[in-house]
Amino acid sequence: MAMATAIPHYTADEVRQFDDPRLRFEVIRGELFVSPAPRVSHQLLVSALNHTFFEYFAANPIGVVIPGPFEVEFSDDSAVQPDLLVVLDTQRSRLTPERHHGPPALVIEIISYSSKRTDRLQKRQLYLEEGVPEYWVVDPNSKQLERWRPGSDSAEVLTTRVIWNPTPAAPPLSIDLVRLFSRSEVH
Repeated sequence: MAMATAIPHYTADEVRQFDDPRLRFEVIRGELFVSPAPRVSHQLLVSALNHTFFEYFAANPIGVVIPGPFEVEFSDDSAVQPDLLVVLDTQRSRLTPERHHGPPALVIEIISYSSKRTDRLQKRQLYLEEGVPEYWVVDPNSKQLERWRPGSDSAEVLTTRVIWNPTPAAPPLSIDLVRLFSRSEVH
């Protein structure tokens, strides 16, 4: 007779105790996810997007962009570290020096071989269920951006340009995706 193995149910506090700078530890609905440090093309995309949003907010002071790793906690058993998160001024009360509590205005994940499944399935489901208004999955291999919004059964797939409208009072941010992806290529 085979013995059943209990699957551990982790909390965000437990996962915060794990310490290996080469790995990223996240927990979604109690399930532990561990990913290795990203590659240079991934980090170049993070840097380019961070710069784009930083410049946008310098001209339109309505929020901030925070590059990962920085924690977003949704519940006692769901805390993740997206590649980039955008917090509007109206959400600043949920931002602490250690983490953001609840849904930010925008979450961006740049997928890699090791994170592809988690970013497109578990994290997408978490973000949309928790009320993140917009979730971008950036795929450097396909050179495309998948925009997910709550209530959508499928992503809007963009290859040339993405336009983000944070508030009616601010101008939209337009990002040239062809240029963005060309800036992340390693020769």
